[in-house]
Amino acid sequence: MKKSLELIFVLFSIIIISCAGKNTETTENNNISPNDLKLVSVLNRQFNAVLSSPEILPPEMSLAEQNSQSSVIKGKIEGKNTRAIYLQEITREKLVFVDSTKVDNDGNFSFNVSKFTTPTICFLTLNSNNPPGIPIVVGAKTKLSLAIKNDGWITYTVKGDKENNLINELYKIYLNHDKNLQDFNREVSKIDPALVTDSLRTVVGDRFKQMQKNRTDDISEFINTKESCLALYFAVTFLFEEPDILLMETAYSKLNKTMPTSKYTKDLKITIDSVSPLEVGGLAPEIELQNFDGKMVKLSSLRGKVVLIDFWASWCGPCRRENPNVVAMYSKFKSKGFEIFGVSLDENSEKWKAAVQNDGLTWIHVSDLKGWQSMAARIYQVSSIPFTVLLDKNGRVIAKGLRGADLEAKLDEILK
Repeated sequence: MKKSLELIFVLFSIIIISCAGKNTETTENNNISPNDLKLVSVLNRQFNAVLSSPEILPPEMSLAEQNSQSSVIKGKIEGKNTRAIYLQEITREKLVFVDSTKVDNDGNFSFNVSKFTTPTICFLTLNSNNPPGIPIVVGAKTKLSLAIKNDGWITYTVKGDKENNLINELYKIYLNHDKNLQDFNREVSKIDPALVTDSLRTVVGDRFKQMQKNRTDDISEFINTKESCLALYFAVTFLFEEPDILLMETAYSKLNKTMPTSKYTKDLKITIDSVSPLEVGGLAPEIELQNFDGKMVKLSSLRGKVVLIDFWASWCGPCRRENPNVVAMYSKFKSKGFEIFGVSLDENSEKWKAAVQNDGLTWIHVSDLKGWQSMAARIYQVSSIPFTVLLDKNGRVIAKGLRGADLEAKLDEILK
């Protein structure tokens, strides 16, 4: 599932160093090249800078502004020349213009807004209606003071309600990560990729992925630990390429308790319900089939374990050739909470049982002996075998079609 407003919140295009190009490393020359030395220097940097907040304070509200029946947004901006501020509502599809105001010679600006009757996620952009900008929440009588610093990266402090304090906290989390990702990419891009060894290219890719993971982990922690607020909706909707369905459900559960009629709560519910059970993050459909002894076994009985659903058959040559790898992985991971749920597309029970015994497949096996007409195969849209579906401990899809080294790497990752 892709986020629908991806480009609006991408502050920079992060392009990792290309793996294409000539490899100058030879078996005769093991000396580190100047380009490799430059890259090693980049890799040794921490890239964990924290952007500084504005030195100025948010302006105070006058008594008239405090008592206004409309929403009042006022602020002061320091840094690069800013002539105008644009207020826009954030929707899944686009930014919707609400109002704009000029910035005076001292950096002051203000809005009086009467459009919103319920808390609404908005975006303030500088000098045009295009990003980058800062997220805020505006309701019926919101009173919000901002101090903004624009030095290429936009930071701000806020004096207002809980909603705006929390969305500001979230903004700082993802902005600092985006800044460090851009700094890393900028340093790497200075080095000619054609003159760097393949091994260092791999290290660069791994480092970049780890930095992305750190960003994801910090945003996920915010979603899991903060109280109900619209920043949760903002995070799961706009800050992930493919958001975890569990995070979406966490956000929905919190919002549904405090603002069940909000359009954001309803939108999350629609999004969650639209996720196919076979998509990554979806809750895997139940399978209940007979084992060798005629006993019905449910897939859901394995909740609490990481489960590999393995569709195969005794007559399938590629399946039989893959079985030694599966046996090795089962031996390696079963003590760590890993189980295999083998679903056979056989029609002959004796051949099925013989293949299990001959190949040493000691995990759970089920079948309805209907071949390609197997109900489980139809539910899981199996069109060729071997075919696997990997589930987390809650029965949600982690990945599909993994085998061999790819499957082992994924199990190493989740069963550390």
